[in-house]
Amino acid sequence: MLDYPNPDDRVRVIKTLVGDRLAGADPASEVRFTEYFNHTFAPDMVLSWPRENRERLVFLRPSNNPRWISDELRWISANKPIVMSLHSGFGRDSEAEQHLAQEAHRSDVLVTDPDAVLEISQSDEPVVDLLSHALLRGGRGVLNEDMSRSVIEYTSAGFSGAEQLDAEPTGAAVELFAQLLEPEQAGRMTRVVQAVWEGHGGTASSFPRSSIGIAGPLTGEDVALLLGVVETEAIDFWHRVGRNISLEQLGEMDIEDFSPGLQSIVAANAERLSARGLRVVEQPDYLGEPELVPRWLVKGGCLVLRGWGWSAHFAASKSKLPPEQDLRAPTLGEVRRRVRDAGLIVKNVGVRTPELTITFESTVGRDVMERKEVAQHANRADTVVTTATVNVRAARGLICDLRTGSASGHTNASYELRDYIRHALPLLLSMTREERAAVMSLLPPEAATGNYVQGQLPI
Repeated sequence: MLDYPNPDDRVRVIKTLVGDRLAGADPASEVRFTEYFNHTFAPDMVLSWPRENRERLVFLRPSNNPRWISDELRWISANKPIVMSLHSGFGRDSEAEQHLAQEAHRSDVLVTDPDAVLEISQSDEPVVDLLSHALLRGGRGVLNEDMSRSVIEYTSAGFSGAEQLDAEPTGAAVELFAQLLEPEQAGRMTRVVQAVWEGHGGTASSFPRSSIGIAGPLTGEDVALLLGVVETEAIDFWHRVGRNISLEQLGEMDIEDFSPGLQSIVAANAERLSARGLRVVEQPDYLGEPELVPRWLVKGGCLVLRGWGWSAHFAASKSKLPPEQDLRAPTLGEVRRRVRDAGLIVKNVGVRTPELTITFESTVGRDVMERKEVAQHANRADTVVTTATVNVRAARGLICDLRTGSASGHTNASYELRDYIRHALPLLLSMTREERAAVMSLLPPEAATGNYVQGQLPI
């Protein structure tokens, strides 16, 4: 810092360097500098997470003396801040450092230094990256550079242990989270590891518990984090992990496009995720859009299937569907082709000619589209289909409005995602055989028992 004789310049450089280390540990955070430096109870900077309505104060301290820092905690511990020593390590007084660690842990204060933060942020292990996010939000105790290396080792081993159903390293990592993180963040990390454990065939009852007993099902936020750190396409894993996840949870998540994890979890749980409505929207490709089509993304509270110039929005509530578009209703001949190509059974169909509006309905459960009364109108270019109800297994059927590209059940009935994909989309959209096959490949193979087979996702 001798290159900056002006005190204000030195402070600015110090804050910038520390701020860069913090931002590197959690890119989702925002760092704001205050006008203070080394003040007794006024922070030097504030870490915030706008999407979570969360912030944490950061105090910079020029000394690494554990006794001095312990004394300082009495002024600031109520805010549960991060105390950042500008020197590595915390002196050679082991008794004083132990006392500091106990005080910091008790008051949910994280005492660390820039080298320790850098060490943990440079790990290429996704689950360690997740832990670094949790540390800034709710880390506690003392964390120096050597401790960071140990934390990385235990966390990586615990995640691998959960994949192998090895209780010893898994339990050690869970206990580490309980000690290193305040309960909210420890719970998140523990639930993610438990999801990995159960995803690889373990039971909830056999999962190692920490001394404070934090466990339970994944929350929506947990799932979003899990999608970002797990890199596997194994069907059985995502099928087990996703057993308590709803379409509404997915729709509320902040998930980047393109997300490999989202493709995996939706494909593996298409028979569990249910929606009350579907709406297809014409949407040309936009600048910078990922090239992979079809793919899943999240937008406007909906789970969205992006196709070739169209987007199919699936919503847990019809109120979350995008506004209706006034689409050109397809001709009866075109709809009959779609029905044949996709192997659908249509129970009733609404047909409009320049002179009449006619509804044909089958009373015996057969495909009404093959009735001669319907077929005689098929060659007329001015005869269009406005509505159609397609058979869906034992259910009453999906009602499709071809004027708005919408599909839903009667009243507030829910249908599985796979039913919309197999029965409604081929009716609402004009797709080539190759496009239809690509959409259907998003659904995983099913064993004769109705359960998913071991293997990889077809994406």
